[in-house]
Amino acid sequence: MIDQQIQDYCRLKGFHEQTLQHWLKLSESDRQALVHLAQTLTIGENHFKDILEWLEEIALRDGASVAQILSRDALRRIASDPRRGRNDKVKRIKDELRRQRFPRLARIEEEIHRRVREMKLKPQFQLTVPAGLEGGAVTIGMKAASYDELKRLSAELARVVDQEGMKEIFALLRGEQVA
Repeated sequence: MIDQQIQDYCRLKGFHEQTLQHWLKLSESDRQALVHLAQTLTIGENHFKDILEWLEEIALRDGASVAQILSRDALRRIASDPRRGRNDKVKRIKDELRRQRFPRLARIEEEIHRRVREMKLKPQFQLTVPAGLEGGAVTIGMKAASYDELKRLSAELARVVDQEGMKEIFALLRGEQVA
């Protein structure tokens, strides 16, 4: 019964045979938990493969099953939140799984975002850090409607660059401990 549901879902969504066979090799409870998640959120193959990969890595590290991980409060709350749409739920589930899979990376990202908030940048500035801290760099954008505003914002940017929080962001990107 469950295997037929998986085969039907994979056929409907156009999953590759390799993905189907991988899914079918899981334990029955894991297959069932993933069917429920996939059908509820109509997850496409790429998202499914990411989710399955991280679930299996977490399961191996934590000595838990995929079904046990999916039943954790944080993931259940996201999947059942009626205020969120399907795309938002899939994104948040992937974010949560990434946090669980890479806890040190998640802590560093949270520390960087906290420092960005503490700097209280003007709305004309946008400071972004790539997902997964890939490249180890920040991107700073500035929006000005006139030459005078650009000149004023450039001076403000110089003040921001000298803040301790900015120095700490780069230290965190290098993997250094920051108090």
